[in-house]
Amino acid sequence: MRKWFLLSATAMACNLAPAGAAFAQTAPAPQEAKEIIVTGVFAAKAAEKAPISVNVVTAKDLAQQVAVSSADLLKNVPGVFVNSALGEIRNVVFSRGISANSLDGAGGYYYVSLQEDGLPVDLLTASNYGPDYYLRSDINLGRLEGLRGGTAVITGPNAPGGIFNYISKNGKTDPGVAVDLKFGLQGNGKLPQYRADAYIGGQLRDNLYYSIGGFLRLDNGTHDAGYALNKGGQVKANLLYDYEGGSLQLTGKYLNDANTWNEFTPAFGGTRIAPGFSNVTSNLQPVSGSHCYPVVGGGSGCWNPSNLVQNESMALGLNWRQDLGGTFKLDNKLRYSYNRSNWGAGAVLSVVSLQDPIVNILMGTAFLQPGTLNYYNANSGTLAASMQAGGSASVFAPGYFNVTANNLPNQNIIANSNLPGNIGAYVGFGNAQKSWSNQISDQLTLTGDVGNHHLALGGFIGLAKLSTDYSGAPGIGLMTMTPQPQMLTVTYTPNGSSTPYLVTSPAGFGGMGQPALTSYNGTQKQYSLFFGDSWKVTDKLTLEAGGRWEAIDYDIRNQSWNSSPFALFPMGFGSPVGGVDGNPYTLYDNGVSSAGAVYRTQRNYNYFNYSLAIDYDVNNNLTTYVRYSNGKKAPDFGGIQSINTPGQIATSFPAPQRIQQVELGIKYVRGGLNLQFFPFYSLLQNVNVPAVFNYTSGPQTGQQYVEPAFQGQIKTFGIEIAAAARVTPSLNLHGNLTLQDPKASNFYNWAQGPKGDGTDDVKTLIARGDADNNPKIILRGGFDYAPIADVKIFGTVSYLGKRAANAANAFYLPAFTTVDMGASWNITKHIKAQFNVSNLFNQVGIMSWSATGFLASLNRQGLTAAQYNPNAIYPVVPSQARSFVWTVSARF
Repeated sequence: MRKWFLLSATAMACNLAPAGAAFAQTAPAPQEAKEIIVTGVFAAKAAEKAPISVNVVTAKDLAQQVAVSSADLLKNVPGVFVNSALGEIRNVVFSRGISANSLDGAGGYYYVSLQEDGLPVDLLTASNYGPDYYLRSDINLGRLEGLRGGTAVITGPNAPGGIFNYISKNGKTDPGVAVDLKFGLQGNGKLPQYRADAYIGGQLRDNLYYSIGGFLRLDNGTHDAGYALNKGGQVKANLLYDYEGGSLQLTGKYLNDANTWNEFTPAFGGTRIAPGFSNVTSNLQPVSGSHCYPVVGGGSGCWNPSNLVQNESMALGLNWRQDLGGTFKLDNKLRYSYNRSNWGAGAVLSVVSLQDPIVNILMGTAFLQPGTLNYYNANSGTLAASMQAGGSASVFAPGYFNVTANNLPNQNIIANSNLPGNIGAYVGFGNAQKSWSNQISDQLTLTGDVGNHHLALGGFIGLAKLSTDYSGAPGIGLMTMTPQPQMLTVTYTPNGSSTPYLVTSPAGFGGMGQPALTSYNGTQKQYSLFFGDSWKVTDKLTLEAGGRWEAIDYDIRNQSWNSSPFALFPMGFGSPVGGVDGNPYTLYDNGVSSAGAVYRTQRNYNYFNYSLAIDYDVNNNLTTYVRYSNGKKAPDFGGIQSINTPGQIATSFPAPQRIQQVELGIKYVRGGLNLQFFPFYSLLQNVNVPAVFNYTSGPQTGQQYVEPAFQGQIKTFGIEIAAAARVTPSLNLHGNLTLQDPKASNFYNWAQGPKGDGTDDVKTLIARGDADNNPKIILRGGFDYAPIADVKIFGTVSYLGKRAANAANAFYLPAFTTVDMGASWNITKHIKAQFNVSNLFNQVGIMSWSATGFLASLNRQGLTAAQYNPNAIYPVVPSQARSFVWTVSARF
């Protein structure tokens, strides 16, 4: 019914809209029309003439792809590493070795800026908060421009690693009606995807143009969780008034899209998925784990993993361009946005032993008098495992637990993993995080020519407030280590008693109402002044210089919690009070935290970035340049927010990271041939990679804390190559190749001390080696071939080289190759059918990994080559599995 309505509405719109685009009958040659770029430059410029490493993903390129996320499209840009294995959100993007902590999707955009129409999608990055929660690529996207390094230090706000600008269509440049209807089968071939995109744009009256478009979708993803992994949509619109001497454009966006992602799959050595699992199985918490829980301060909340992470964004912008006379022009971009995410997903889903000390502290089973712990399948009620507890004085001492029964599934795969008791399961928090932000950004640029100098002067203001509430804590639960795992309920019966205590609720969760992270609210105020001078010395020689002064102020308040994990224990720590429900035998609600002190952290940074270049045009076809860039990257909002204890506030003042880059650019364009070469040198210094631990003693027991990082560095030599060629009128070839050698040094690893309160943690220097998660080879090549008129076949081959698993080079994530294929048929001038197969051979690529054990899973840097066991379980995140997508498109 919904599809029928959409088609009917589209047909009606066709009668109202002006004549627009139809499907091309022949394949255009590469660069037949000059690509004019607006990213990384102070004034629009032809891509082949710009002395920067920027590439354009055109509308034709976008039409041939079925991307799993907005970040996934950046694989088309040479030199850019993209991890889109998690799906729509929590992707990781970096380039040229400018990376740190890049295995963790909680903060994958630390060094780069994702932008919509020239302004950041979101000014803030923090743990589990970033721009791709609020960016969706749909039929409104006209083109994508990707800049690596170089002028990013002077044209982007605190984003020296690169700027990726998603540029929208408008009714003047893209009049007409467009509809795309998609149906896909993914993963095991049974997981459906339904999606509809629609767009209409045109002229309302003289000089006034409009466009509106968006999408709706329901998508089960490539992992079978038993529920959809993406559901929602967005609408975007703009109104352009193009008057003599200038223009005004009003833009608006409303996004309401819920998403989640698969977590770590058991794998031997972090390289081979274990038997019984695959790249399409899921370890997400089941719907049967849904439950309500007490909230700090009173009241209750409810958690359901099938609600996913609900992301909402409302944005309103105004772009003004004005000719001031002569060559002088004024450009101002202004945007207000409200972004919000409400979590219903899990967190820290790991493979652990039932004897894991941290898990037992959090569940209230760590300091028991002698008795029996029984673990039951929450669905069937059958006994899955049993242990005697209290056999020694401390949960950290051998003999505290003794396994008496183990009927848990897949125990054979953990035989070599040194899990205490050789008894393994999944564990995971329910995450009810609520984050919301208000932001306003404005960028003003004045450009003009004075003699042989093209000058630019401007400023940027970004004001943002972010709040995150963790007071709702659904608790922690154990699950069977199986595809589509089932919750385990836990009981404790003291010796000599016949009455069991319920450690978990019937849904399988214990330790409710105990936040692991502090709630916070704070502001980030960012101010920039920038300038640029392009001096045309001769017809062939140009000298360029630009600078940017950046100031960032943070003011953040963290709400701490007084944890009460000992109140979960049924005896030995005072008389039980019964918790929220008044029942002393239901332990799961006995330890609700109370609000503690509020700690305020203020930090401010200001620094100057600059970039210099020599540009020489050899002839009309060949241009060259040399560029040196020197910039800094201030800690992000999340980095300052993690300074949240009195000791850290008094002593931790992280310095900005420093980035230096030298690049040589060679661009050759002639006829149907386009070649680009970018040899580069990159040096990233003062890199901070923090270590995360849980307090195991003191009033904040169970909560997380972060040890300060030390100033490591990553040095990279490399070359990026981009090529496109029209071999015949019906055959086009294209390819991107990156060869690089990133080396890391001066990194340290933290080990938690026996006190468990953060006062005796130990740091150890890591030997120089390959930078973690940095491939030495990234290759992407493809073709499109039109054997007959109106039919096109296209394909892409992607190769990602092996990567060091961590700074200690404990092991390497293996290289892998994926193949994507597709074909399209212009049925008529206005109707097209297309078929895409992503990952044709269902290649399993390992994109991230984790260790077994609760604390170890949070500290990948802690594993050494000596400790690594290729036959032990190191859970992994595999690349996106095979999918088939059929698309019917209409253009009028």
